[in-house]
Amino acid sequence: MRITLAQLSPLRVFRMFSSSPDATRERRPTDVLLLLLSLLLVSVPAVTSPGPLGVDLALQSLISEFDGVLGWFWRLCYALLLGWTLVLVLGPVVRFRHGRLRLLLDYALGAGLALALAVLLSVIGGGGAGTAVEALGSPDPPPVFPAVRLALCAAVIVTASPGITRPYRVVGRVVLVLGAVSAVALELAYASGVVAALAVALAAGSIVHLLLGSPGGQLTPEQVIAALHDLGVDTDAVIAAPRQVAGEQLVVAHRTDRPDVLVKVFGRDAWDAQLIGSTWTALTRRGEAPRLTMGRRERVGHEAMAALLAQRAGVPVLPVVAAGEDAGSDALLVVEAPARRLSEVLSEEGGEERLADAWDVLGRLHDAGIAHRRIDLDRLVVRHDGAVALSDFADARLHPAETDRMIDRVHLLVATSLVVGTDRAVAAAMDALGSEGVAETLPYLQLPVLTHAVRRAITDADLDLGELRESAAATSGADEVELVELRRVTSAGLLKGAVVLLLVYTLISLFAGIDVADVVQQLRDADYWLLLLALVVAPLAQVGTTFATRGAVPSSLPFVPVLMLQYGIQFIAVVLPATAARVAVEIRFFERFGIKSGAAVTMGMIDGISGFVVQVLLLLLIWFSGLPGVTTTVGSSSSSTSTDAASSSPSLLGLAVLFVLVWAVVTVAIPRRRRRALKAVSRSRQFLGEQAGLARTALGVLRRPRKVAQMLVGNLWAQVVQAVVLGICLAAFGGSASLSQLILVNTAVSLFAGLMPVPGGVGVAEAGLTYGLQAVGVPSAVAMSTAIGYRLVTFYLPPLWGSLAMRWLRKRAYV
Repeated sequence: MRITLAQLSPLRVFRMFSSSPDATRERRPTDVLLLLLSLLLVSVPAVTSPGPLGVDLALQSLISEFDGVLGWFWRLCYALLLGWTLVLVLGPVVRFRHGRLRLLLDYALGAGLALALAVLLSVIGGGGAGTAVEALGSPDPPPVFPAVRLALCAAVIVTASPGITRPYRVVGRVVLVLGAVSAVALELAYASGVVAALAVALAAGSIVHLLLGSPGGQLTPEQVIAALHDLGVDTDAVIAAPRQVAGEQLVVAHRTDRPDVLVKVFGRDAWDAQLIGSTWTALTRRGEAPRLTMGRRERVGHEAMAALLAQRAGVPVLPVVAAGEDAGSDALLVVEAPARRLSEVLSEEGGEERLADAWDVLGRLHDAGIAHRRIDLDRLVVRHDGAVALSDFADARLHPAETDRMIDRVHLLVATSLVVGTDRAVAAAMDALGSEGVAETLPYLQLPVLTHAVRRAITDADLDLGELRESAAATSGADEVELVELRRVTSAGLLKGAVVLLLVYTLISLFAGIDVADVVQQLRDADYWLLLLALVVAPLAQVGTTFATRGAVPSSLPFVPVLMLQYGIQFIAVVLPATAARVAVEIRFFERFGIKSGAAVTMGMIDGISGFVVQVLLLLLIWFSGLPGVTTTVGSSSSSTSTDAASSSPSLLGLAVLFVLVWAVVTVAIPRRRRRALKAVSRSRQFLGEQAGLARTALGVLRRPRKVAQMLVGNLWAQVVQAVVLGICLAAFGGSASLSQLILVNTAVSLFAGLMPVPGGVGVAEAGLTYGLQAVGVPSAVAMSTAIGYRLVTFYLPPLWGSLAMRWLRKRAYV
C-alpha cells in the first residue's frame, strides 16, 4: 500500500518531539564540549562581576537610543521568552498519554541546576544569594548579575533541544536571542550578566544530558516504514542495524519477495550532530573543511552519486535501491543489505584470499578517482554474491588528493590488523602495494588520521600503532619514519588559548586605569645609561643557574658548556614556557654526556624543582620575617581594596574549584573517559617503575650536602641578580624600592609566569611586574615602564646572544 502526503497525519509533518517516548538515551561527547564551553564563557564575566564593565555601559547606551521606538518590542520579546518556555513545559503535559512526562523531570532538573549555578555565581561575584532570589521574583530594574530569569528560561530551552524537532528548536533559539537582547534593553541585566546567564543555562542543560542522557532524534519504526513508502520501497518490518553513527540512523528493512535493504536516515532533527562533528574535525585536522552547507539532501545525493560512480567503474559496492526525501523532510538512502561483515569471513579458516580481495577493491576505488576515507570493520562487507565490497560513501571524495588515498590505506591496514593480526595484515599490504607503497603510507599511520570508530576499536583491542608501524617499516625496508603533521590544534592547545584569553581579559580590566600617555612620557625620560647597566648585569644571573645545574648532576660537568646551555635556554624560552624549556633542553644536554634517559629526566626535574623551591622559600622568608614587602594596594584605598580582595580572591578560587570538580565528574561519569584515565595511570606507574632504577642514581645528589648547597645558592644568586636588575630598571625611571620588595615582586612573578601555559610568559610577566610594583608603592606609570624595561633586558634581548650560544652547543654536539 502506498501512503501519500494527503493521507499523512499533520502530526507527522509538524511533530513536536524528535523521538519516541521509549527512545534510547545516550550521553554524547558534544555535551562535554558544550559544558566546557559554558564554563569558559561563565569564567570571563565572573572575574569582573558584578560589573558594569565599559562594554556593558556602551551596549546599554546604544540600546537605550532606540528605547522610545522599540520599547514595546523589547517587552514583547521578553514576554515571548517566558511564553515559549511555558509552551515547552506544557508540551509533555498535553501528550502525557504518550509517555512524555519524563521530559518534565529533565526540565525541572535543568531549571534547578541553572538556579543553583546562578545563585553560586552571584555569591562569587559579591552580589549575594538574596539578590539573585529577589531578581527571580521581580521583573524590574536594577540590573543583576547574572540574569536569573533568563538563565532559568534558557536552561529549559537548552535542556529541551534534543527532545524536540528542528523547527521548534530553531524557534527556541530565535526567541532566546531576542529575549537576551531584551533583558539588556529593559535594564534587567548588563551584557556580562546576560552572557553569564546563557553560560549557566548551557552548563545546566549539558549536565542534565550527561546525567540522564538525551534522545538522538531518530525516527520510530513506523515512521521509517512510512518514509520508505514515500520513496517507493515497500517493507513490512524494520529493525535497528547493529552499527549506529552519530547524526545518522541505520535500519535494516525486510522485504517479502526481495532481499533486505539497509536504510540510512539523515533525520532533520539529527543534523546538528553532523554539523558539530564536521566542524570539530575541520578545526583539528589539516586538509579538512567543514561541511557547513551540506544538508540532508546534499549528503544523500553525494553518497548515492559516489556509490554509483564507483559501481560504474567496476568497484564492488552495495547497489543503491533508492534515495530521496520523505514528506517529513527526512532524507533516506536505501542500499541492498550485505550478507556478512568481512571481519567474520577473515576470522574463519581460509580467509587469506578475502584479505587480498579487500586490497584489490581499494585499489580499484582509487583508480576510479574516489577515496572512501571511512573504512573500518563495519564498512568492509561481503555481498550475497560472495564479492568483497565497500559500503557507506558518506565521506567519499571525488578526485582525491594523495593524502586521502594514504588515509584509506591506513584505515584498511589497521582494520585488517584488528582481525587477523599485525603480521598477516602487513603481509597482505606488502602483496598489494609493494615495499615502496607501504613505505609511503607509513608517515600517515597515526591516530589523528583514524576515525573515532577505528580509534575506539584500537583501544578495545589494545592494538599498538607504534608496533604496527615498526613492523611495516621493517617488512618494507623503510628508513626511519617521520610522521606527517596532521593536527591543527589539540585539546591542550585550546585550553591554553582559553587561559590566555582569560588572563588578557582580567589584566586589561586591572590596568584600565593606567594613563598610557604617562607611560610613554616615562619611557622618553628614562635614564638610558642605567638601562644599559641593567643589560650588562642581567647575564650574571645565568652564572648562578650554571652552578645550580652542575649541582643537580652527581658527576662533574665542565663550567663553560653549562654556562652556554643557560644562555641557550633564554633563546628557547621565547617559544616555550621557561620551566618546560629549561627541563627539556637540559635532559638532552645530560644525555650528550652519557647520562641515561631515566637519570637525565630526573636530573632535569631536580634542577627545575630546586629553582622552584628557592622561589617559594624566598617568598616565605620575606612574608614571615618582617622584611619590607607589600606596602600599599593597587588603585584604591585600603578600605575599598580589602573589600575588592575579599570579593576577587574567592571568585578566582571558586572558579578553579568549579573547573576541577566538573572535570572530575565528567571523567568519572563517562565510562570511556574513566577507562582512559585508569589506563593513563597504569601506564604512568609502569613507566615510573621502569625508570626508578635509573632515577635512584640521580636522586643520590640529594644526599650530598655540597651538591644541595650548590643548587640552592646558585638559584638564590640568580634570583638576587634578577631583583638587582629590576631595581636598576626601576631607578632608570625615577622609582625606588627595597631589595626585599624587589625580590618579592620578581620571584612571585617568575613563579607565576613559569606555571602559565604561555610561551615565555609574554604579557603575563609584564602585567604581573606592573601589578607587583604598584603593590609596593610604585606609581602606575613608573611600574609599567619599569616592567617593559626589565623584560626588554632580561627576556627580549637575551635571545640574540642565546642564539649564538645554541649554535655553539650544536656545533660541539652538546644538544
